[in-house]
Amino acid sequence: MNRTWMVGLVAGAVLLAACSASVLELEVGTCFDDPSGSYDEVSDVPVVDCDQPHDNEVFANQDLTGSEYPGVDQVKNRADAVCLENFASYVGIAYADSIYEIGSLYPTADTWGVGDREVICFAYDMSLQKTTGSINGVAK
Repeated sequence: MNRTWMVGLVAGAVLLAACSASVLELEVGTCFDDPSGSYDEVSDVPVVDCDQPHDNEVFANQDLTGSEYPGVDQVKNRADAVCLENFASYVGIAYADSIYEIGSLYPTADTWGVGDREVICFAYDMSLQKTTGSINGVAK
C-alpha cells in the first residue's frame, strides 16, 4: 500500500475550489487525482468525474473507534485492515489478484482531537496510469 496520507485539517475547509474537495467529504465512488505538493498531510484533493481519466477512486469509508488517539502507527495499521476488508466487495476481486493498489487517508492527532475518526480507502492502478470509468465491480 503505497499511497497513504494523513488527513490535514484546514479550519473551515469544506470546498476549496470548484474541482477541489475537502478529504473529509469524500464519499464511496468519488474519483480524484493525486494532490499537489506534500503528501504527508492532505486536506483537499482534486475531484474528477469518474468518466474522465483520474488517479484514484474511493471504495470505502469507515470510522475508527476510541476516545484517545492511539498513535500514527496504530491508526495506519487499522486503516490498512479496514481497506483490505472492503476491497473485494467494491472491486469484485480479491486484492491479491487485482491490478489495483490500495491507499488510504486517515486522521492525524490534530484531526482526531476535533472528532475526525474516518478512514478513507481508495484504489489506484498499480502501474500509476490514470483510470477512466469506475472500478466498482470491474473484477480486475
